[in-house]
Amino acid sequence: MTRKLSKIPFVNLHNHTTFSIFDAIGYPADHMNFAYENGSDALAITDHGNMSALSYQVEHYKKMKAEGKEFKPIYGIEAYFLPSLSEWKAEYEEQQAQKKNKKKDMSLSIEDEEESKKSKDFLRKRSHLILLAQNQTGLNNLFQLVSKSYRTENFYRYPRMDYDMLNEHSEGIICATACLGGVFAQDYWENRDAGPDAVRKAMRNTAQRFREIFGQRFFGELQWNAVPEQHELNNYIIEVCEEFDVELISTADAHYYHPDLWKERELYRALGWMGKKDLANLPESREDLKYELYPKNGDQMWESFKRYSKTSGVKYDEKVVLSSIERTYDIAHRLIEEFVPDNTIRLPSFIVKEKESEVASLTKLCIEGLKERNLQENSEYINRLKEELCVIRDRGFARYFLTMKAISDRAAATMAVGPGRGSAAGSLAAYVLGITQIDPIRHGLLFSRFLRKDAKDYPDIDYDVSRPMELKEKLAEEWGDNSVIPISNYNTLKLRSLIKDIAKFYGVPFAEVNNVTGKMLHEATPRAKKDHGIKAGVYVPTFEEVMKYSESLQSFLAKHPQIKTHVLALHGQIRSVSRHAGGIVVGESLNEWMPLINSGGGI
Repeated sequence: MTRKLSKIPFVNLHNHTTFSIFDAIGYPADHMNFAYENGSDALAITDHGNMSALSYQVEHYKKMKAEGKEFKPIYGIEAYFLPSLSEWKAEYEEQQAQKKNKKKDMSLSIEDEEESKKSKDFLRKRSHLILLAQNQTGLNNLFQLVSKSYRTENFYRYPRMDYDMLNEHSEGIICATACLGGVFAQDYWENRDAGPDAVRKAMRNTAQRFREIFGQRFFGELQWNAVPEQHELNNYIIEVCEEFDVELISTADAHYYHPDLWKERELYRALGWMGKKDLANLPESREDLKYELYPKNGDQMWESFKRYSKTSGVKYDEKVVLSSIERTYDIAHRLIEEFVPDNTIRLPSFIVKEKESEVASLTKLCIEGLKERNLQENSEYINRLKEELCVIRDRGFARYFLTMKAISDRAAATMAVGPGRGSAAGSLAAYVLGITQIDPIRHGLLFSRFLRKDAKDYPDIDYDVSRPMELKEKLAEEWGDNSVIPISNYNTLKLRSLIKDIAKFYGVPFAEVNNVTGKMLHEATPRAKKDHGIKAGVYVPTFEEVMKYSESLQSFLAKHPQIKTHVLALHGQIRSVSRHAGGIVVGESLNEWMPLINSGGGI
């Protein structure tokens, strides 16, 4: 594919991936690759309410860099905003008192823009806000904003932030007013029946508040589509921003990574509401949608403006619009740094005794462990421990061992724990600390298989306990929910369920679909195993192998080609978020260094 060139400089500062669950499709790599080939040299990722795409974004940025592709990642979010959470909380508590027995669902927020525009339920109200990190300071502030927005007191179906939170964490952040569900749009929807003066008054108040918080880092956002209300809103934004000396930007608000995937994105949205809403048929053409939501280049943005303003019968000052398109490039390359987020490992300092160094504390505990096992006079054990402690000290892992000991001590006091497995069983330090129960010298196990002075890998101790959830809760209670964080799981659309759901949407008889989904793994598995030379044992064929080897599936997809097109585009997209059964992150002030979200009923 030949890379396109654009005469008009532009960077899309409003872009969604599949981490905007059931609202956008494509992983960060898909969007970044298309944007690059389409002539852009930077792209913001701004998913709804979360920053879960960030690690994927960073890894693909590194890959592109290694391939010689100059491309700048911009880290951001489309946040959910309310002017005052204190007012919202008061209303929330009053309503919750009337619904004591209802369980609050905190596991998945599916974007419903119509609800954000017109909902009369105060608890469901929120508007959208684009926030972009200029540098590491801004990114840390974004992490804190996201983490706070998901706290129980700020969460009802969606995470929320307000003026007070933004004011506290505004440093290093660029702010824009988002779409037809945005902060200016909220003023428009709430006041348009009262007339233009009411809309302007509300928008002026909003502009003033955001300008006070972000200064010149606050931008009015224009978008280009065939929705009549968008053009009404655009004109209000242009007028109010000129009055308050707020600069304008134009964005593509991308929700799929290629212009041909508009129908798959609409189907993905429909699948998210299946069983919850009455769903209409998919639109037949882009014109039916009235918008194009892919990562455009500058020329395509200008063409969209010209086409949609003409079809909508609305005239604009072309210089103002052109400047709003070009300004995004200036923001991306002048106001926003190119940086890789700080991923320094931050183990808790509170497990080290006051006025004692990490190495001294670890050495002391190891010597005590030798004495408890009556090994303090054995030169072989003493020399081996000295060697291990030197490697641990030189590699900077003393606090890691202290943290693991603190965890293992608390686990062993109340439940059955495993004796140790994997390469960590070769560590005498782990044994005398009580982390493992296997004497490595007695059993001839090598420490070098676990840690070496010349290696760069991080230590990995497999630690088994009988009641993991109880241990997690105990650690979180003692160390705090900012130091002990469960890991989230993102569950994806699988082949069997995806075929069933898409077929249901198209009205294909259940018996026909079930016949195919029941056979396909049985047909594909033996052939895939043969390909890999696997003669025994369990093997689960990949998506590609099932598509290749199942004759029933091939016949079904040949009969229903539209289902095949959708399956190829949507397989692997995210369908839900849950709490990982085993993993937790232990550290210190984690909300400052990662965006914490709700999953499985808690952060």
